[in-house]
Amino acid sequence: MDAQASSAADLPHIDGSVDAALEQIKRLLSTTQDFAVLLVYVHDVDRLCATIGHADAQKVIAQFRGQLDEFRRGDSCIYQLSDRKFAVVLCNIRNQGHVQLAAQKIQRQIKAQSMAGKVEHSLTAAVGAALGKRGYNSASDILRSAEIALLEGRRVGQTLTFHAQATGDELVNEWDLERKLANALEGGDLELHYQPKICIKNNMVIGAEALMRWNDPQLGAISPNIFIGVAESCGLITELTYFAIQRACRQLDEWRRDVEKLTVAVNLSPSLIRNLEIVDVIKSATSIWNIEPNEMVLEVTESALMADPKNTHNVLTAIRDLGAKVSLDDFGTGFSSFAYLKKIPADELKIDRSFVMNMLEDAGDRKIVEHAVAIAGSFGLKVVAEGVESMDALAALRELNCDFAQGYYISRPLAPDDFLSWYRTRRSNG
Repeated sequence: MDAQASSAADLPHIDGSVDAALEQIKRLLSTTQDFAVLLVYVHDVDRLCATIGHADAQKVIAQFRGQLDEFRRGDSCIYQLSDRKFAVVLCNIRNQGHVQLAAQKIQRQIKAQSMAGKVEHSLTAAVGAALGKRGYNSASDILRSAEIALLEGRRVGQTLTFHAQATGDELVNEWDLERKLANALEGGDLELHYQPKICIKNNMVIGAEALMRWNDPQLGAISPNIFIGVAESCGLITELTYFAIQRACRQLDEWRRDVEKLTVAVNLSPSLIRNLEIVDVIKSATSIWNIEPNEMVLEVTESALMADPKNTHNVLTAIRDLGAKVSLDDFGTGFSSFAYLKKIPADELKIDRSFVMNMLEDAGDRKIVEHAVAIAGSFGLKVVAEGVESMDALAALRELNCDFAQGYYISRPLAPDDFLSWYRTRRSNG
């Protein structure tokens, strides 16, 4: 280690680390050095706390922080931005491959952490990277670009994501968004829109998926791909999910006089399906708004299910015992193994839109849809096709005996009043 490098205990405190990182990047921009900014997000910290306790979990993170110290040579620096996020400012890089090697080393370091003599617990990390000499005008642009890369990588499940030059609208400062998102929860700027789901056999509207929307007074509409990732990063995802469950139940109560019985689906974050507390939240919300539990559908992704199979199985079983339904979302994009369907406590699976949208042109995608419908049916699961964008696609799904469909051909996600108007028009037109 370079003599200038200090110990892990000398790392900056979390407060002020963003400013310190920006100052370091600003200095590097004024030099001829090639450098990169890597944002490192540690997954499953909440599960680690639940497994070994908060104090011991912090020791594991501190061990990882100490391992990152190896990168502190010359002008390279490490900054801890939160209890699970770090910034690595990597200097004198030769090319993008140099950054990839650094990211691989970070992955090995986080996986190697354990509580010696207590509980071994393998962690993983996502890395978002921005190369510092690629036309950026300011330190904040570089840091924001690394943040966008990190959010995108976490969204699609990649371990390392490089920033592709984004539009001005995408260059959103996450630390400002955290504050705004917390205020939006209190101030009522968040709302749910509802995308209808129909029965393919008779075209009847049988439900809707609740999708969160955020229209900030200053920034305007903010993509869920961005603010959901921010919520996961800063620990607000629990509050957002609880808000969605309560609001969806309230909406069902408000629609009661105007629509026939519908189900509303709410997406559950992976971090929430490992703890039985979510069952109490669903029970409370349905009771408050006098909603039957079977009017609620909780959607989970297959990758989330496989991350912690035992705890997830227990939580989903408790949700179904309550009377609510469980839907396996984005089927085909994760593990895609039909074998585990018999073990999952679920009522339906949703075929990912990427297969449905291309099934008319791509014989392989049509085969995937066909087999998913057939095998899911053999396990007693209903099947929802997402991404239905044409009459021909709907007809093809009908031929395959798919149960339900949603997509832009049926309707885009609608605000509550617009959904009610759409529903009335569709019912009057038969």
